Amino acid sequence: MMKRSTASAPHLSPKHESESDVKKVKLEPTPPSQAPTGREIIQNYLKGDVTAAVLYRKICNALETFEQWESETPKIQLLEQFLNAADAMDARTDLLVKRLLSIRWDKIPSSVFDRFRTFLCEVAIRHLAFTEDVYFAVIQRLIPQVSVNEETGVVTFILTEEQQNEHYEMAHYIVSSVLRCFPLSAKTVLKCVKRAMPHIVEPPVTVAGYMRNLILMQKYIPSSIAKEVWEVVFERLARDDAHNWRCEQNEEENKSPRLFALNDDILIEEVIESTNNSEDAEQRKGEQTLQYLDSVCTDIISFIRESEGENEVENVDEKWLKSFKITGDNVQAPEKLFGTFMAVLESTMLNATHVQYISFIWLYFGSLKTEYEQTILEQLWQITIRMPRAPADARRSQGAAAYLAAFLARAKYVKKDTAFTWLEELFNWLRRYVDQFGSGSSQILPGLQRHGTFYSISQTFFLVFAFRYKEFVKDQDTVETLRRWGFGRIIHSPLEPLKFVSKPVARCFSAITRSLQLVYCNHVIPTEEVQRPFDDMFPFDGFHLRVSAQFMTPLMRKFSPLAEDLSTLTKALCWNSAAAAQDKSEKTDSSEGLDFLDEDEIVTGFRERTFSCGQSSLNIYSATPGLKSFNV
Repeated sequence: MMKRSTASAPHLSPKHESESDVKKVKLEPTPPSQAPTGREIIQNYLKGDVTAAVLYRKICNALETFEQWESETPKIQLLEQFLNAADAMDARTDLLVKRLLSIRWDKIPSSVFDRFRTFLCEVAIRHLAFTEDVYFAVIQRLIPQVSVNEETGVVTFILTEEQQNEHYEMAHYIVSSVLRCFPLSAKTVLKCVKRAMPHIVEPPVTVAGYMRNLILMQKYIPSSIAKEVWEVVFERLARDDAHNWRCEQNEEENKSPRLFALNDDILIEEVIESTNNSEDAEQRKGEQTLQYLDSVCTDIISFIRESEGENEVENVDEKWLKSFKITGDNVQAPEKLFGTFMAVLESTMLNATHVQYISFIWLYFGSLKTEYEQTILEQLWQITIRMPRAPADARRSQGAAAYLAAFLARAKYVKKDTAFTWLEELFNWLRRYVDQFGSGSSQILPGLQRHGTFYSISQTFFLVFAFRYKEFVKDQDTVETLRRWGFGRIIHSPLEPLKFVSKPVARCFSAITRSLQLVYCNHVIPTEEVQRPFDDMFPFDGFHLRVSAQFMTPLMRKFSPLAEDLSTLTKALCWNSAAAAQDKSEKTDSSEGLDFLDEDEIVTGFRERTFSCGQSSLNIYSATPGLKSFNV
């Protein structure tokens, strides 16, 4: 029988016995440990601990009802568990981070508010997985918090002005701090700025507040995204401007382009305040849209003025530009800001055909310096004559021609010599185009879209000449120069430009040139409306926003023809409203038709010899685009 080996049995010795006694002492029961901290819960959860996973889920669920807790003590206790644990988190704690980001800031106790701000900065900087989430949550706080009464449509602010400004300042602090530590995240900021834009159904006041904060954002964002952020601003402004409820209402009634929708006979005060007590929700929405456009136009001008070092203006709120202490304030230099706005004009505004108010910002910018005026005119001309490579390029070219016409015709600061020089440049281009494409060949088909730039430049020429001819004819040498040009070479070319431009512009040009004995072309203008081969635009054609009007209206030129051309022009322009006049049984005072004349040009006894043309025939935008006089 084999004996059991004892080689593997432990050898007991006095030493081993003493060690055994020591171990027994260590294994004695210890008092229960304290509850795990937030950091420990996160660390154990990431290791796969079941108990920690249950606690993690309970905490996430508790954060869903965080805003409903009445006592601040449990709020502080819960937040303090995680405000110092940003480094322990990673992509697997996505739910916890998003629940913390979704907490309303006005529900966070003031004692941990600064630490919560630091926590958001650390999360965005330390963890690339959360950078976009933090940016988006913070940028959303740049939108004012409002509530809307569904029955009355009345909009009220949820927070006080002081609380709202504190949230704005905190949001700007977080975005600027993260950008400073993580410059490569600039494109992510741009993405979140676009995502956070309030929906079109949101109250206009929320868009106005968001726009103001995007303007403030220009003080610290890198130059690599400055232009794109401005584009976001103007794309939304252009869309809201074009879809103004008054534009759609006028389009339905008069079948006219949206650009000429607002009724200029309504006073500015009435436009803003006439329907405050109205029960029509759509009408109230239109009122709010006008106020929002006025507010944003004023804010942008204030930002431009600050960059140019201009003095403050009375009745304009500019405190918001200086009240926020934003770290890293590096607002663009004036010349660089102007270059950015010119780039935005080309990329955004030239294709926005139905904008009425927002385009005036460039009218104001051009008035600040002579260099700006020259740059605007030259750049618009280069865009106009640039060879198009796509349909969008053709539209942009035609839009540039419309803006060029608006500056030369409407801007008071554009001198007579400058306007005449550009008028000659326009005529020479038209003459070269006619010589190349319309030299009398029977195969020329007028009105084609491929000649759209030619027709848009033709309309620019006609419009500028109609607005400025009174200044030109004061100099006999200038009149002789106009005679030598030979207008008939273009007017009577096979391309037939007068047939395909705006009919009021064509008739006004025809009446003036016949009076000056430059060319007779009234017979060329068709009696029926013809589809135009280019996008019709008339920037700077009317401005009725109350606050920003103090910057714009002094810069606009009135249409002021010679007094001896009054009857001829009245006849020509009354023709445009002949169809509307047939439906009217009441006759208005014929003297109202003289509204486009300066007061010092109306001679005694002239009223008896005027035609019975109502004021509407000269004042409605759809009847006289580009020739509207301003009664400000």
